[in-house]
Amino acid sequence: MRGLLELVLEVNDLEKSLAFYCGALELAEVEHWPPPRVATWLSIGRNAVLGLWPSASGGEGVAIAGSRGGSHVHFAIYVEPGSLSMWQERLVAADFKVVGPIAFAHGNRSVFVSDPDGNVVELADWTVDWSGEGIQRPG
Repeated sequence: MRGLLELVLEVNDLEKSLAFYCGALELAEVEHWPPPRVATWLSIGRNAVLGLWPSASGGEGVAIAGSRGGSHVHFAIYVEPGSLSMWQERLVAADFKVVGPIAFAHGNRSVFVSDPDGNVVELADWTVDWSGEGIQRPG
């Protein structure tokens, strides 16, 4: 395995989602697909992308799964070391409810915020992994 390639979220309102991910979180758009299969792809580091798909995109039978997951479903994005407070302040100023910072083992910290569709995003200021080894951060 070489790492995460893409994560795709189904969204109800693409413009609201883009305002959150490109505006509040400053992710860069790398590609946009026109109708009939509308989708927007955002960079989340190195070669990984976050895909935002309107629920009606592509028509019937496009979905590969019908479930939204359980109560602990979320995804995490690395942020620059020392920037967690700045992200928390920025999100609160934009009227998003932020949970945290939460302290984890080895001094790692994260904050959690929900996007316009209720998907939980973790912003992680982690410098070491679960075993205490230094993290090679995506560039």
